[in-house]
Amino acid sequence: MAKRKKGNAASDAEAPQISVQDKIARCLALIATKGMDTDAAALKLDAAGFSAAEIAALLDVGENYVNVARHRRKTSGKKKRAG
Repeated sequence: MAKRKKGNAASDAEAPQISVQDKIARCLALIATKGMDTDAAALKLDAAGFSAAEIAALLDVGENYVNVARHRRKTSGKKKRAG
């Protein structure tokens, strides 16, 4: 009978190690944005210094969604001039 394979060392090494501070920051971010609209939550996390990739992972959206929310924020205050 063949021996059972133990966990693949390469796949174990690929899992990123998350520091305790990062875990706490993620938990607080989820608490701070609970019940918020996804766009508003993305902008709040962006203002708190999270990257687009981190925000996307926290809110379960794509990075592009976060970038679009940022763009909407920039352009929402501007009005077109009547010509």
